[in-house]
Amino acid sequence: MVPVREIGVAVCGAAALLALVGFSSGASAHKESEAVTMLGAPLTLVQSTAALSPPTLRFHRDGRLHAAWIEKNGVQGEVKTAAIPTDHSAITQVPVNPPGAGPEAVHQSPGFAIGGDGEQFVTWSSANKTPGALFASDLRLARLDAGGMPVQPPVQVNDDGLAISHTFEHVIAGNNGEVFVAWLDGRNKDRSGASILFMCSRDHGATVGKNLVLDGMACPCCRPMLAQAPDGSLWAVWRKTFEGNVRDIVIAHSTDQGRTFSTPTVVSRDGWVFDACPHRGPSIAFDGLGRLYIGWYTEGKDEQPRLFISTSDDQGATFSAPVALHTATTSLPDNLHMAVHPDGRVVAVWEEVTGVRKRVVMRVSDDRGQTFGPMQTLSRGSKAEHPTVAIHDSGTVALGWTEHAFPHNRIIVQQGQLSRVVTP
Repeated sequence: MVPVREIGVAVCGAAALLALVGFSSGASAHKESEAVTMLGAPLTLVQSTAALSPPTLRFHRDGRLHAAWIEKNGVQGEVKTAAIPTDHSAITQVPVNPPGAGPEAVHQSPGFAIGGDGEQFVTWSSANKTPGALFASDLRLARLDAGGMPVQPPVQVNDDGLAISHTFEHVIAGNNGEVFVAWLDGRNKDRSGASILFMCSRDHGATVGKNLVLDGMACPCCRPMLAQAPDGSLWAVWRKTFEGNVRDIVIAHSTDQGRTFSTPTVVSRDGWVFDACPHRGPSIAFDGLGRLYIGWYTEGKDEQPRLFISTSDDQGATFSAPVALHTATTSLPDNLHMAVHPDGRVVAVWEEVTGVRKRVVMRVSDDRGQTFGPMQTLSRGSKAEHPTVAIHDSGTVALGWTEHAFPHNRIIVQQGQLSRVVTP
């Protein structure tokens, strides 16, 4: 373990708090909102001249916030986790991977999940150095105890033994010791460059289950995501490659804990034709009443970048008209992530990009995704990117992103509070 001190805190105003006031416009499920999201001072979790991945943030059910990320200096890389104290006191970084099983790259965050008993599960891809293999990697899963310490060597998730790509994964923890992982894979692909595979460990990550193919026509770099609904059903969302290089978002679900999945269905027929991989995966979440939320990037048929969120109240059979998040005409949106509180409040974060800068912004919905409040800028400086967000049942919000100011790279974490409960 490597103890480190907080490197820098930017104080926002006299009370060190920012207020983002939500609003409702047009038809709404409740009267005009008075919700406020209060954000505390940002914390510099990591500052280094090494390359840093985007962070992944997760709450323990008791409200403690944890982070996972990758650091790489030349060919040497480490996957790390840390518990983040609310008082910004000393932070202890915990290296996760053993020697010889380090991460291959920092272009994506590690997969990270926390089980109901506090166990932590971390995933990453390690380079497969078979001679002549191009972009070959193996996907690894590590189990940490409730204190954040590794309890066993990482296991290999992919069960094929092939020197091909296994990467761009997402992991969630079930209620009974299950660990669910979905990722992009180089086998079983059907002309698109990648397939979506799925695995369930049913013994707290000690061993891995048989790999299951969900789709052989996946976009080969758009990270899939998983979510578990209140009724226990398991849901996967990804960007599919259709005939003619149309790249739209699809979902599938499992009612038997990942043993089988439904046929994928389209979320929105945007008709985006793109003869390459956009590196822009979707986002998925549920609220406590079972409403399904999907967020995604598209350029549609007119090649105009847009971010949308749509909801479903009938288990994905139909979706609401998409709500556009980004409305500015002087910037482009990118890298959308969202989190949903059980009462239906939604926090969406993304990059706003101009010709000379990138900044991280946020919008909040307090009416279950029907409308969103004004855009709030979170980052400072000229290059902030790869935002992420997590929400605890108490209403605590955690936001994270990376910043670059030569010669340093930084991971920034900011916590806040959703101040009222929504009446559906």
